[in-house]
This record gives sequence, structure tokens and C-alpha cells, in this order.
Amino acid sequence: MVLVEDAPGSDTPAAAARLFELITGHHGSSAVHVAARLGLGDLLAGGPRGVGDLARETGADRTALLRLARLLVSSGVLTEPEPEVFALTPVGEHLARDRPDSLHAVAMTMASPGHQERWGSLGDAVRTGRSVVEHKGSEVFHEPPPEVIALLHESLAFFSRYTVGAITAAYDFGGVGTVVDVGGGQGALLAAILDANPDVRGTLLEQAFIMDIARASLAEAGVADRCETVIGDFFRSVPAGADLYLLKSVLHDWNDERAVDLLVKVREAMKPGARLLVVETVLGETARPAVADRIAARSDVMMLLSSIGGRERTEAEYRDLLARAGLRATRFIPIRPAWTGVVSTSLVEAVTAESEG
Repeated sequence: MVLVEDAPGSDTPAAAARLFELITGHHGSSAVHVAARLGLGDLLAGGPRGVGDLARETGADRTALLRLARLLVSSGVLTEPEPEVFALTPVGEHLARDRPDSLHAVAMTMASPGHQERWGSLGDAVRTGRSVVEHKGSEVFHEPPPEVIALLHESLAFFSRYTVGAITAAYDFGGVGTVVDVGGGQGALLAAILDANPDVRGTLLEQAFIMDIARASLAEAGVADRCETVIGDFFRSVPAGADLYLLKSVLHDWNDERAVDLLVKVREAMKPGARLLVVETVLGETARPAVADRIAARSDVMMLLSSIGGRERTEAEYRDLLARAGLRATRFIPIRPAWTGVVSTSLVEAVTAESEG
């Protein structure tokens, strides 16, 4: 590709170059995925190594691996301190699996050929308004193979690590004695709340195939003795009588009708004076080319591709959903997860519609 210098009256080549980067963004994503598959992050964690050594360790073709490595250098993932010797940059260090902030599992899942194939169906989804999940007639939530569960667990750990800290810092859990985390996944948020509030007891409601990981996570956090785990379907019933109910990254998986059904189940479980805390990306009324908007827009389109009617919503849309379920939003609290560095998530506090105040 030849970059042409600016000429009087011409379009700015830098703008075209930026569009070119967007068009070919999947090239870099594929390269990072292969680096993760080969375990380059772990192999280079101890320092620079020659391409021949890396090829022997990974079973890769030496020449092809050299070409891949130089693409990764151009992307800022690797550096080449001397010819055919490679090392991790601060960016690439996050491919190592033994880091608490590792992105290895994220690269394995979100940059995988299967994930990119799903994004390849975006045109059909935009044309029809239906996701690939709907077109194939498959269920959204089913029990994945064990290796997929493990990767999903590792992928979520990075995001949860930083988001839950922002939640516990932003919300006052004073006066809360019991918490039910509805569809709480691996239990990271509930564990953080219990850890920060020693007098609080919790209940985690989840599907059976996630529960072993959740129980292990709660035990590792040292809060298992204050947390009950319940296997169940939140569309059927929710444990009753808690002071606070949590719905983190759950409502965006569902269309409005199913989201209201779930909220009704939560409302039915709420005792007088109980609160609901919804943790979701909240869209602005208009979009801007800013980091927070980019995160929100990508998540929204991911819901279009991966769910049956799931979506990110605006503040007005959340207020409407809650009202349809007999709940009332009392406040929206923006939070700044450390992994984004920007306000990209909100806490939506709600009470039953008949509650005073």
C-alpha cells in the first residue's frame, strides 16, 4: 500500500488510512488469537527468544512463525530487539496466562474463527433484525463443553476483576444484611460485596454447569461460609426475602418481554423496603466517537449477534422496563471500571413501585 502525501484540495490520506485500519482490523485480531493458541505469551514471559527456538517449542513452521511474529511487532504486541529474536511488549505481556490481568482467554474466545464467523453474519442480522442464534434455531443458554466453560470463566475474570471494585466503591451497602445475586455467574461480584461487608450474607442463583466454578471462586475469596448457592432458573423463581437483589450483565441478554418477565420474578421475591441493583451498560441518547460509546456500541451489536432480542438500553428504556415490571428506578450511578478508564457502566437502583420516597 502506498500512502500519498496530502495535495491541495484533496481528501486527507490520514482519514483513508484510518478507515483502512478499521477494514483490516480482523487481521490483527487473528494474529493475536494464533499467538494465544501457540502460547507465545507464556514462552516469552521469561525474556526474548529466537524464532527457531519458538518454532521448536510450538511445532510451528519457522518461516511462517517469523512472518506472524513480525505482524505482531507491527501491532505492538511483540518487539524484535535483534534480528529474528522476539520479546513481549507491555501490551503483549497480557497474553501470559499466569497474570491476574491476563487476556489469554479473551484472545482465545473473542478473536477465534468462530467468533469472527459470528461477526461475519452482521449483514444478515442488520437486514433481518434477527441474530445468527435465531437463524439457526438454537438456544441462547445451554451447557457448553467443559473446555469452553473454562475459557469463559477465565475471560470473565479479567473484566470482573476491575468492574466489581468500581461497584463496591460506588455503592453504599450499609444497612444491607442479605444479598441475592440473580444469575451471578462465577460469583465475583457477590464475593467482592461480602468481602467488603463482613456482616452481609449472600445467595448466588445460577445454572448447574456454572456452580462448581462459582463455589470454588467463593471459597477462594474466603466468603463461602457466608454464601448459599442455589441452582435454579431465574425465570421460574428467585430466592425471596433479601434486602438487596443484584442483576449484573443479565438483562442485556434478553428481549424486552423476557427482561420484564425476569424483573417480575425479582419483584415478587422482594420484601418491603428491599432494593434491586442492576449493573449494565447504559447507552446515551446519541452516539459519539468516544471510548465509552465505542465500548457500548460494540456490546450492543454483540447482543444483536449472540442473543434472541438482547440489547443494551438507554436510561429511558431501563426506566420503562422497570415500570412494566412494577418497579421504579430511584437513581442511576455511573461507574468507571479500571480496565476501560472511562465511565462505561451504570448501577441502576430500583425499588418496588409502591415503595415510598
